[in-house]
Formats: sequence, structure tokens, C-alpha cells
Amino acid sequence: MSELKKKISPVSVSLDVVWEGSSGKQDARMSEISMDGCFIDSRVQGRALGDSVDFKVHIPSGPWVSLKGELVLEDYPMGFGLRFKGLTDSDRRLLGQVVAAHGSDPGEEWWADVESQVVTPVLISEVPRRVLVADDDPLTLRMVTAIVETQGYDVVAVKDGREALEMLHQDSQFSAAIFDMMMPHMQGLDLILYMKGDEQLCHIPVGMMTAEQDPKIWDNSLAAGASVFLPKPFTPPQVKMMLRMLVSKAIPLTNHLAQAVPVLRTGDVTTLLSKNVH
Repeated sequence: MSELKKKISPVSVSLDVVWEGSSGKQDARMSEISMDGCFIDSRVQGRALGDSVDFKVHIPSGPWVSLKGELVLEDYPMGFGLRFKGLTDSDRRLLGQVVAAHGSDPGEEWWADVESQVVTPVLISEVPRRVLVADDDPLTLRMVTAIVETQGYDVVAVKDGREALEMLHQDSQFSAAIFDMMMPHMQGLDLILYMKGDEQLCHIPVGMMTAEQDPKIWDNSLAAGASVFLPKPFTPPQVKMMLRMLVSKAIPLTNHLAQAVPVLRTGDVTTLLSKNVH
């Protein structure tokens, strides 16, 4: 294990993980992470070196994120090491924020990628910067709306799933959508399933919010097409991180310009670790 640790220069963390084991979903802890891979404190059974492992990790003061890794180390009974596979640009930026927040340098490549995300005011003005937010709780709806607006987006706020669907029928030009899971008339999961089956709406990345703690709900949301899952209660930094992740996943329609991607700066990383304000 020491050779792997030295090679990937990990930092110590303590993150919740749910991974797919031979007997189903397994809860565990991630004890180390780097830009290359991670170490999970859990027994691995029925797997051989080189096998792929699907897992979700709870980012500090942030959402649950789905990742994939290749099994490169088994250190029985302590746990197993994974090398990340198939990382998107958004995943890599997020991992870099976690690594930096825990006192390590994610590397020159990551910083260069961060700088490349800076866009000019001209580009920002030419792309639709609008977000659809749906939640049946008035306080949560106002809170999320206010936070998203501070990031330079116009918000269309609706109070339930039916109103969200009606709005989507009228207008498909949204940078992202953020839905509560449990809403009257039409739940967030049903909205996602509808959007992913519609050519005019499938390009909109969707974030899901819920107070439900059942991991099956998270799995169902991600399987349906949700890009990010955010448990309640949450903080403003968490909502901002979710918005950044969603916008980075947007797929432009026809010849539209790519979405502008707001990026966390070095000074913002410590904010992610701030104490929750419910």
C-alpha cells in the first residue's frame, strides 16, 4: 500500500462512500484521495485486480457524485485502492477542489484547466443563463432562487412538478434545472424521466434535492438521468457547487455557444468546508 500511496500522493480524508459489492450496495469510508485514485476502507470480495468498481462519494459540504475506478490494490483487511476511470472535466475539477481543500496541490494541469474555464463578458451575454427551480416548500424555493441569482443566473421558480412541466413545454432554453424529489402533482424523478425522453429537453442537466436518506432514491435519481444529487438540509456553498457542476454538463442545442462555466477559485475552496447553516 505504501508504494501506491507514494505514487499517487494522496491526502487523508474521511468521506462517505457507497460502492457496488458482490452482495449489493456497501457503505464504506474513503480514507485517502488524489487526482489519480483513492483508498476505500472496506473489504472487497469477488473482485480481481483490474476490475471496474462503481461507487458514489459524498463530497465535503457538497453532493453525492458517481465515479468509476479500476481496482489496483487489495490490502486485506484494511481496504482497497482504486485508480479513477472515465473522469469528466467536471469530475476532475471537483476532485481538485477536494484535494486542495485538504491541504495538497492538485497539480499544474488542474490549475491550468481552472484558468481555461474563465470566459469573457461577451460570451456570457450570448448564452442563456437561466435556471429552472421547482420546490413545494416556499422557504427552500426562495433560498435556492436567491443563491442561484447571486451566481449571475436568471431564475424561473415554480412551486410544484406540474408547473415545472408546463414551463418546460413553453421554454426549453435553460442552463440547468434543480428539482425537489417529493412534490405535488409530479415528482422530481418523473420530471427527469420525461425530460430525458424529450429531444427538446434532454440537453438540460438536472440536479435533485431531497430530505430522503434512502440510498435507493439517490440511485434511482442518477439512473433516471440526474447529474447531481444534493441531500437536505444544505448550505449556500453546496447549492453553488451543484450549479457549477450542472452547468459544466450542459449540452448546447444545435449551434448554440457552450455554456459558461463558473469555477471555484482557490479562496472559495475553504468555503466548502464551512459549518452547515440550516
